[in-house]
Amino acid sequence: MKQFLTVLKFELNNYFKNKSFVLTTILLMVLAVGIIGIPGIILSNDSGSGSDSEQNAEAETVALYDVNESIADLEAFGTAMGMNIDWMECTDESQLEDAVNNGDAEAGFVMEDLLHYTYVVENRSMTDTLEQAFSQAAASAYRSQILEEQGLNAAEIDVLYQTQPEYETQILGKDSVGNYAYTYIMIMVLYFLLIFYGQMIATSVTSEKSNRAIEILVTSVDSNSLIFGKVFAGAIAGLIQCVLILGSAVGAYQVFRESWGGLLDSVFQIPVPVWVTFAVFGMMGYLLYAFCFGMLGALVSKTEDISKASMPVTMIYLVSFFIAIYGMNDSDGILMRVASFVPFTSNNGMLIRVTMGSVETWEIIISGIILAASCVIAGVLAAKIFRFGTLMYGNPIKFSTALKKIREK
Repeated sequence: MKQFLTVLKFELNNYFKNKSFVLTTILLMVLAVGIIGIPGIILSNDSGSGSDSEQNAEAETVALYDVNESIADLEAFGTAMGMNIDWMECTDESQLEDAVNNGDAEAGFVMEDLLHYTYVVENRSMTDTLEQAFSQAAASAYRSQILEEQGLNAAEIDVLYQTQPEYETQILGKDSVGNYAYTYIMIMVLYFLLIFYGQMIATSVTSEKSNRAIEILVTSVDSNSLIFGKVFAGAIAGLIQCVLILGSAVGAYQVFRESWGGLLDSVFQIPVPVWVTFAVFGMMGYLLYAFCFGMLGALVSKTEDISKASMPVTMIYLVSFFIAIYGMNDSDGILMRVASFVPFTSNNGMLIRVTMGSVETWEIIISGIILAASCVIAGVLAAKIFRFGTLMYGNPIKFSTALKKIREK
């Protein structure tokens, strides 16, 4: 135990004294606060000055040649368009075209009647919405005119069509739609945590092997203490980094929550059972894969061979990741039920079932026991391969060969 704590302390010091680790953590914390805080400040300023900006918006000059005087009230028509319009009435089509060409008007309309008009513009931009607004206002005016001719009140009919039923949603189980966002974020956090720190553990083992430092370590420190110390140090460092980054985002949202108007409540207001599941299954899943990365790192002598050696473990986790992403659309399906009990996929599978599906307590317990037992087995196997592989130099050793040698001993 003393050797394990010594290795753990040494590896943690390596993480916390690593400038790139510290800078990355600080930058991600600042980025998380910025992503939440800057839009919150903008939204706060917009809500405070939105009404004033709308009232003080510069009027857009639009030329109009109404051939048959189809528009009875230009001011009301401009209001129906939802724009601040300064109408320039023209007596003929050529006057309207001259106004547009000379820049006296942004654009113009030659109107035969409410259903037939010509839009005149010099250069039409990609963001031009004037014609669409005019068309909608003309259609609305035409409908009102026809209804009035039939003796019907257009305003009452408009209210009738806009009336929507009032309803409440009572969710007896899980709100899969509402929980989708934070579940997806948690899956992505586990993905980056495992891939990044798994590769770091493999690199650490191979580096010590390539510079022969491992020869001194394995003769003075038990191999179990070495591999477990390295893996648990990576888990603790990753957990601390994750807590700092996510904590910064949650704290920033609490400060700017009113500015966001509660828009991100579904992302940041995560129930305690979900956090517990994320921590327990996420960390055990990390340990399982980290032990695999550690044992594969011991089978190669050069750091450039790490990517090739660790590819099988990386591919297994990628399969687990894609199963999780696909399974989020059917959290109670047979795929997710099976995945929640398979050790290499249960860290994602059980998290999804807890957040978005239906799961019994006994299923969570059994899945946790299977995953914990798998971590122990992987740790013991990693320690044996670690001791065997670190003293073997030259070409990369096949995993099957390492297992055969261990059985012979």
